[in-house]
Amino acid sequence: MDIQLAGRCLLASPFMEDSNFSRSVVLILQHSEQESFGLVLNRPTDFTMSKVVSMVCELECVHSEPLYYGGPVDGPLIAIHDSPNVGGHPFSEMLYVTSDQDDLKKLFVTKSARVKLFDGFSGWGPGQLQSELDTGSWLVSDITVEEILSTSDLWDTMVKRIGHQILATGLDRAQSVADPSWN
Repeated sequence: MDIQLAGRCLLASPFMEDSNFSRSVVLILQHSEQESFGLVLNRPTDFTMSKVVSMVCELECVHSEPLYYGGPVDGPLIAIHDSPNVGGHPFSEMLYVTSDQDDLKKLFVTKSARVKLFDGFSGWGPGQLQSELDTGSWLVSDITVEEILSTSDLWDTMVKRIGHQILATGLDRAQSVADPSWN
C-alpha cells in the first residue's frame, strides 16, 4: 500500500474505463491492503431522502435532499452527517458515518443535521484499487467537509483545482519570461 487514502477522495480520470465511475468523486472511508471502501459523492438519484424514508419506515423525514448512488456494490443505506448527537463512526473532526437504523431514524428527523444519504457503496478487493491507481484511472485529492456535503458539480471543481495545483508546482518562475508575448 503506497499511500494513505482513507479520508481523501478519488476523482475518476478521463481514462477511467468503468462506466460506473465516469466523472465520479469517491470519498474513501476505509483503505487497507485487504480492501478499500468508499462512497460516490456526486451521483444524486431521482429519489429524495423524504421519499426513501416514506418507503422504508413510518417517519416524516425533514430532509428533501436527494438520495445518492454510493457505488455499484449493494448494501444498506449509509449516511454521512455532521451531527454529533446522532451517533455513528467519527470519520473526521466534523463528520460521522452510519448505517445503523436507529442513527438513521434520528438523522431523518433532525433538522439541524447536514446529511448525505447513500444507496450502495464502492468497494475494492486486495490490490484492485492500487492497480487502478497505477494505470491512471484515479486522481487522488484532499477534500473538505464542505465539499463532501456539497451538492454542486464536485468533479469539475476538484479536477480544476488539481490542474491548478499541478501547474503551480510545475512552473519554474526563474525560467519564465516577464512578458508572455516574447515567446
